[in-house]
Amino acid sequence: MKVAIIGAGKVGFEIAGRLNDEGHDIVVIDRCQSRLERVDEKFDCITLKGNGPASTVLKSPTVADSELLVAVTGSDEVNMIACMTAKRVGIPRTIARIRDPEYHRELVISKEDLGVDLVINPEWAAAEEINRLLSIALPVHVEPIARGKVQLLDLTVDENMTTFAHKKLKDLEIPPSCLIVAISRNGDMIIPGGEDTIRPGDILYILGLPASVRSLCITTNKKKKQKIHKVLILGGGRIGYYLAERLCSRNMKVKIIEKNPDKCRELAERLPAALIINADGSDLELLKKEGIRETDAFVSVTGLDEENLLLSLLAKQMGAKRVIAKVSRPGYAPLVERLGVDSAISPRLITVGEILRFIRGGRLLSLVLLLNEQAEVVEVMVQPDSKIAGKHLKKAYLPKRTLIGAIIRNGKTIIPHGEDVVLEGDRLVIFTADHNLTAIENLCGLEGIPLEQTSDYENFGTGTSM
Repeated sequence: MKVAIIGAGKVGFEIAGRLNDEGHDIVVIDRCQSRLERVDEKFDCITLKGNGPASTVLKSPTVADSELLVAVTGSDEVNMIACMTAKRVGIPRTIARIRDPEYHRELVISKEDLGVDLVINPEWAAAEEINRLLSIALPVHVEPIARGKVQLLDLTVDENMTTFAHKKLKDLEIPPSCLIVAISRNGDMIIPGGEDTIRPGDILYILGLPASVRSLCITTNKKKKQKIHKVLILGGGRIGYYLAERLCSRNMKVKIIEKNPDKCRELAERLPAALIINADGSDLELLKKEGIRETDAFVSVTGLDEENLLLSLLAKQMGAKRVIAKVSRPGYAPLVERLGVDSAISPRLITVGEILRFIRGGRLLSLVLLLNEQAEVVEVMVQPDSKIAGKHLKKAYLPKRTLIGAIIRNGKTIIPHGEDVVLEGDRLVIFTADHNLTAIENLCGLEGIPLEQTSDYENFGTGTSM
């Protein structure tokens, strides 16, 4: 597919990289030559200097035959105009990043009239994911897959976990309807075999039925997470605002610390139920004064990854029950594991995931990117006469570093083994540690399905986990 991307900033760069990895033809448009040179150095794509929304640019031979336009400049208005113009010059599908809270609400109804097929709001999506994490009572992070029929559990192993620590996978006593699909060790993703030994500090990714996942959580001897009532948010930007709005609607006690006085006044007007504090959140004495020890959750969503990670760690040491940090740079993912931050959210990866789901709407039922983008969980439907239909899993010729974690057949979920046979019509939940989506589609007979065929597929929101 040919995709035109307007905006070569951080988000545009990330999208271009991922779509380039997927084998799409990419055209990146920006007014800034240095940004375009950075894209040129990294990716095999076409760059074009110019004003993206201008009809002369969109009608140019380089752009006009694009099947999709993605507008992710720093201006909501520019992105909307670009999509409207693109539709009028014949580009069939458009995606716009629209971040302003007022635009976001209004466009729920009117986006079709504006020529926008998909609105992406990374900050709103990140806030929704944080809200979901704060509502989970399980002692570990769980990601629902396949409309909740399967759950992806990530579990950090410590020395006291005798169920896992220092044991080979083949010797583990875990529910039969659970499958360890990957191990994250020192920031590296490992697809394990029976002879692999689990070490303290490893993060296990386990796919299983919901009841089995709950049972497994009990065997870890970790206490159930305390329900969240008091939340302290550091950073009054868009994520902080969206999150506070959601939490206040659930009658939680919310405090926001923001050092910009103008933002504080705006937040106070929009969020009468929240307490807005105009101060520097890196002041440890202030955190003590505001009751960090009694806080159920501390969420750091400032514009600096380093500040978010450091202050989340300090908040944990000062007594906060649960800490969540916003992290934009994928390279910081290993630090999240080592520092002890409970969860990390990457708005940039959420954006990439939403775009990939949209592009492959008629092929993928769902897609979850793990935080550092080293692995994906996808759900696909096996087509008639596909290469995998009728084959035992052990003879399915899956791509390297790829596992089928679950088969959903006639509403029943199966955690498979090598002798299980894949049938046409099965929904497969597949874990892959490489960018193998094209190979998976070919194996399941999906390469001929039009991308716009989405009637049997879910309407997805966010989906990212550590």
